[in-house]
Amino acid sequence: MKIVGLDVCKDRVIAWELQSIPKNFRSYFRDNRPAKDDNSMTFKADADGVGKLLALKPDAVVLEPTGVHYSWIWSHICEREGIKVVWVGHQEAVHHRKQHKLPDKNDQADALALAAYALSHWDDDDFFLNFESGNTARLRILWFQLQSINRIQSPVINRCRQQLAREFPEAALKGSKVSSDGQVPLWSWLAQKERETVRKTSYYDRLYDKSIGKTYGVEISNFTRRLAGMLCDLREWENEIQSEILELLDAPEFVVYRKIMSRFGIGDRIQALLISQVYPITKFESLGRFKRRLGMAKDEFSSGDKESMNTGAGSQLCRSQLYLWVLDSIAPVHARPKNEIGQKLGEFYDRRKSQFQDNPELWKKKAVQRLQSQALNEFKKNLSQNLLPMISKEMAPQIEATIALTMQTMQMTLAASSLDSELAPGVKEKEVKKGFGNLVISQTAAYGCRLLFKELKRSL
Repeated sequence: MKIVGLDVCKDRVIAWELQSIPKNFRSYFRDNRPAKDDNSMTFKADADGVGKLLALKPDAVVLEPTGVHYSWIWSHICEREGIKVVWVGHQEAVHHRKQHKLPDKNDQADALALAAYALSHWDDDDFFLNFESGNTARLRILWFQLQSINRIQSPVINRCRQQLAREFPEAALKGSKVSSDGQVPLWSWLAQKERETVRKTSYYDRLYDKSIGKTYGVEISNFTRRLAGMLCDLREWENEIQSEILELLDAPEFVVYRKIMSRFGIGDRIQALLISQVYPITKFESLGRFKRRLGMAKDEFSSGDKESMNTGAGSQLCRSQLYLWVLDSIAPVHARPKNEIGQKLGEFYDRRKSQFQDNPELWKKKAVQRLQSQALNEFKKNLSQNLLPMISKEMAPQIEATIALTMQTMQMTLAASSLDSELAPGVKEKEVKKGFGNLVISQTAAYGCRLLFKELKRSL
């Protein structure tokens, strides 16, 4: 079997052809890597480069999903040419490269690692990423397009409001809710857009007639009106995408998913993202894998007698949307779903929140301990960087042992002092409370994922 690993750059790919797993990766890489002026395995994203890649006649190509917009065209071409395409997660590829002591920051080594990883795990699909096709893939694409439009709108809105501050200050900071036609009335008025499907109003005409800008001869500039017109066009585009998303969500295969997520108070947009990530639920054998896919898994970091868990593995985008869901639909008592799920989530959120509200000494103590830990780590880092390079190799073990003992003594002293400590001078109480508020939201989102997994598995 001929496997070709492809490390994707913006306008080219670096390839490595592999038919068997090397016994010694480092020596194999050293003996077979192309010379600096040898570009025979570098293929540009043009007809000539594609032709050279296809001339290798691989049985499969291996890609990472990072920089997916650049890798998509290569994947598409290979699939159209009947070449199998497999995807390897970034962390798995990095680990495989490091495990075999291949050079870091080297495109050729990355391509070799991808090819070797695929050969090593070829018969086990669990080691590869699975990107679904059909409605699920389309949902994911549309959702990311929607996010892109939102990001484009933000700077345009800010610039338009800056213009209004000098031309129509009464409207500069005024909120304007989306109307039934999906447009924002303020931008439509500024852009002088005709709106046939909504009742015409003279609100902004009356407001502008009384404006101090108009009174003192300041007119609304063409620049401002063009910015508003751009926002209207973006809103229209956003509405078209959202309509297609809603149409896809009505597909028969998603009916049960939507019904369950609605019981959680999850809105249409977040439903589209979550369904695009977890459909079908049968591909998740464990809660851990499900939570990781949604960005709510915990990675363990342990060293000696110290154990810690870091939340943040998986999709950062899903995690941020789940945070917003808790903030909008669970944190406010009046917004919680009026069912058993809403009651469970609400009680969990209230219980976690009361731990910090009813026990202020707890969050104060934790804040001090966190600062002390940061100070200890910084102290150790400075010692390692400034002291160790200046001593001989023979003395290094003794110095390192002394540093470790000093750190342990400092840690015990600081731990004892923190029991009755007030907030450190650099800690603002408001910021500490906000930090623990985010922690409560994160814990509630993780609990929500657990309940969602249970409900989906039970129903499907």
